[in-house]
Amino acid sequence: MNPNIAFYIAQGISIITAVIAILSVQLKGMKAILITQIIGNTLASSTYFLLGGFSGAGVSLIAVVQTVVMYFYNVRGVKPHVPVTAAFILAYILNSAFTFSSVFDILPAIAAVCFALSVSQSKPILFRFFGIWNPLSWLIYDVYARAYGNMLMHLGIFISIIIACIRYDGFFGLIKKKNN
Repeated sequence: MNPNIAFYIAQGISIITAVIAILSVQLKGMKAILITQIIGNTLASSTYFLLGGFSGAGVSLIAVVQTVVMYFYNVRGVKPHVPVTAAFILAYILNSAFTFSSVFDILPAIAAVCFALSVSQSKPILFRFFGIWNPLSWLIYDVYARAYGNMLMHLGIFISIIIACIRYDGFFGLIKKKNN
């Protein structure tokens, strides 16, 4: 495929991904959050693959698998087993080791560990607590990978998480919420 065409297709996909991802952190329930994370990570993987960001593409594909697994844990009302989360963290690190071509390829692994910890939570407040660190690592990687739509997405996710933390969590207890 022509690299210019791939670049523009990737940017288009990333805009759709951005909307899905930003909205996902505003959802109240973990099932809905996980479903949108599955869709968003599938699209993000496509974007990174089209741009040649194979570390990001691999991490995003592993995130799809992990989120599907976490969804079924959530449906059953069971907390994920620690070895399962540890196995996904190891998969993220191995992916980064195999796709390593520059120091920037470490960033998706850092983001992925934060993601692994966030989607393995049973409560949205904990999802947001661990999830807030994920977009910060991705933002730097997005600049490196020229994933401009994803850069906007990760900035939007970060801002959306902050808003959700204030709306639902009193920013992790730092802001006193009024009881209505």
